[in-house]
Amino acid sequence: MKFSSALILLSFAANASAFLSPFRSPVTTSNVNFNQDITKKSSISNIARKSSSSSLFVSTEPLPLGIPGTAKLDKDWKDLGFEFRPTKSNLRITYKNGKWGEMELCQDPYIQLHMGATALHYGQACFEGLKAFAHQDGSVHIFRPQENAKRLQSSCERTLMPVLPHDMFLKAANEVVRDNIEYVPPYGSGGALYLRPILFGSGPRIGLQPADEYMFVIMVMPVADYYKGGLGNPVDGLLITDYDRAAPRGVGNVKVAGNYAADMLPNMMSKKKGFPIGLYLDAATQSTVEEFST
Repeated sequence: MKFSSALILLSFAANASAFLSPFRSPVTTSNVNFNQDITKKSSISNIARKSSSSSLFVSTEPLPLGIPGTAKLDKDWKDLGFEFRPTKSNLRITYKNGKWGEMELCQDPYIQLHMGATALHYGQACFEGLKAFAHQDGSVHIFRPQENAKRLQSSCERTLMPVLPHDMFLKAANEVVRDNIEYVPPYGSGGALYLRPILFGSGPRIGLQPADEYMFVIMVMPVADYYKGGLGNPVDGLLITDYDRAAPRGVGNVKVAGNYAADMLPNMMSKKKGFPIGLYLDAATQSTVEEFST
């Protein structure tokens, strides 16, 4: 395994107009179109709940919301890092018989999955990542979820999975943040509630073909900065020349799970050398910058 010794210096401004984005287009405050206050009355009057100790579904009226930053955690809000941490609930929607079902808020972090699921055999899976922030006035806002909804749709279309309707994505994101409002890091802590929506084939198929059943899940967790020191501090990156993450006419333009499997080995080897991020060149000519590993 050989890596180029060239160092890539990443410097991100710490203000909103230079928010680090997983998308290729520049991000400014004008991109924050979804300005709905999560702490206001829910747009969904009833939502199914599934307890981790029972399979009983109970439809309930929404309870009064809590206060951001009041959940009891094992660490201070500023020291959370970027890792999995249990919260109150996750949200699930199942696609079956040609249509999406109802939203369910579940306490159980485990999913029962058929051993023949297409996500396991053929990588029929995609995901997104977005954040909800507490504002100074106590309100909570999700940062531009419309863009994540659009990219999720593109990923589904590329991998022949049913598209989750745009409005359903936004409502799901809204509801899961509302239900976990106490886990939103308080204003001034520098943290956020990270949302990880995933959509995958859960129905069994042995021959190469799309599944007949799918599951959409949003898991949430409070996080601090992805890179230590925040967006205002430079990050050293390593130029990766022996591996490609994406190829022309492949799936590099969508956020499928397999893209990250390809990056697992070079990413871990880079970190062992002391570099938290890698930079890939284009797969065809190795002459132009393609993308960073995150």
